[in-house]
Amino acid sequence: MHNELLVTATRLLEAVNPTDVETVQINHTKYDDGSTGFTIDITYPAKVDIT
Repeated sequence: MHNELLVTATRLLEAVNPTDVETVQINHTKYDDGSTGFTIDITYPAKVDIT
């Protein structure tokens, strides 16, 4: 299951068009038990509906 999730996440990241992105944030955390984790947040600008 982990492999499937990592493959999906990789595909999503590869599909990101950098010119469409407003911000990218990468957080890296080290926990007291020695484990580590990271998250990647991608924010796209709001779409403005001009009517």
